[in-house]
Amino acid sequence: MSPGINLKNIKVAVIVGAGHGIGLGLVQELRAINSKCRIYATYRDSSRAGELLDYSSKLEEVTTFNVDPINENQIESFFESLKGQKIDLLINTVGTLVFENKGPEKSLRDINIETLTNIFKVNSFVTPLIAKQSKKYFSKESSSVFCTLSAMVGSIGDNKIGGWYSYRASKAALNMFIKTISIEFKRYNLRCSVLAVHPGTTKTELSKDFLKNVKHKVWTANESAQNILDTIEKSSTEGTGLFKSWDNTTIAW
Repeated sequence: MSPGINLKNIKVAVIVGAGHGIGLGLVQELRAINSKCRIYATYRDSSRAGELLDYSSKLEEVTTFNVDPINENQIESFFESLKGQKIDLLINTVGTLVFENKGPEKSLRDINIETLTNIFKVNSFVTPLIAKQSKKYFSKESSSVFCTLSAMVGSIGDNKIGGWYSYRASKAALNMFIKTISIEFKRYNLRCSVLAVHPGTTKTELSKDFLKNVKHKVWTANESAQNILDTIEKSSTEGTGLFKSWDNTTIAW
């Protein structure tokens, strides 16, 4: 069992994909919990990161970096800029539902190799690249969390209706990466809880075209951020290699 983390006491946090949506919400909500925490926030597209850049310009504790998350050299340079600081909390929010405005595939006839490749690049491959480059910045002495946002539809056990081929499969692959990363971090005696968290249905640019027929609760980005942070804090006491929902219930792999 890990002693877990108390977000009120952490000193360094990294939010990858903080330019808008849930990532931006996480920066703001973490600041509301702990105004002294040094937050390093990355964004890819400056044209969509205006609110983050304006927000951070007023705060000495929030530093932003323009990073393409599928470019490993840029990821490596970003972590080198931390200059050896130990990370208490890292959350990767990067993900996509579509490629070039093509929606999730409802049938096998909709599948093509270009879409599959690009969806997997964003949803699956970013996390292990981040883990590779950030591993040495986690402590063996104090508790920390490495978290990535996954999705309920990535659960093989929960898949009852099919469809959404590349999104489902890329999130399932992401979950396997998380489980495997958790084993390696533990092997290196890092006191780091490695988690996948389903944020719940959230109103963002990513999901706005898919919310018409949703009957359950739809969260704002900041509400989801609050739920995620609460789940991270609770789950970090349970161990590592976990797949959690926004309410801290465990999801079948």
